Amino acid sequence: MKALLLLFFLCFLISCSGPVFVARNELEGIRTSYQDPKLNELSARNQEMLRDIYRRYQLAGIDVYPNGIGFSALSDSTGKTYYYLLVDVRPRDITFGFGEGQPTPNQRFSEVFNYHIEKNLRYIREQDIQRPGVDGLAFAVHWPVRDFSQCDKYGGFLEYIMIYLSKTDFLSYADGDDTFAETIRKAEVLASLDRKKAEAIRVIREE
Repeated sequence: MKALLLLFFLCFLISCSGPVFVARNELEGIRTSYQDPKLNELSARNQEMLRDIYRRYQLAGIDVYPNGIGFSALSDSTGKTYYYLLVDVRPRDITFGFGEGQPTPNQRFSEVFNYHIEKNLRYIREQDIQRPGVDGLAFAVHWPVRDFSQCDKYGGFLEYIMIYLSKTDFLSYADGDDTFAETIRKAEVLASLDRKKAEAIRVIREE
């Protein structure tokens, strides 16, 4: 019985002090190795830009997801491949609880989308997307969902929202030609909520 109690206690400690999924430095935050030769080429050619993006978020006090800054390859229905700048952040000011009396997955999505996406997107500059070979931006925000009665700082599970913006749409937004609401209507939005596989989300956002 004592052995079982000890095992249970150790499992509890591990669940509350598990990985926090935050890059601790540039080496952990910037991805440099890919199977796709084009992605390797883009990465090698733009290392200084990637480090600059990482530093912008660090100076703003915004954590980066491990390997959260780099590039991503996307294919359309015809099989054509596009190469997007990837920026995936894990802001410290977003955390939710789960269980009775806590926000539902849809409520968590709504709060993050309405109050944290645009705020954390503003550190991406026009010149980042204007680089040769970059076709757009894949921007993600991760956040933790925890049982605050047991683990107020660690543990739980992660959710995220990923937004894909073409180069044209991002630059129109950055130039002020389109509002964020107008831009997001043209974007692809994926969300992984409540430990489920990421799904496409249609966002309706008022001006």
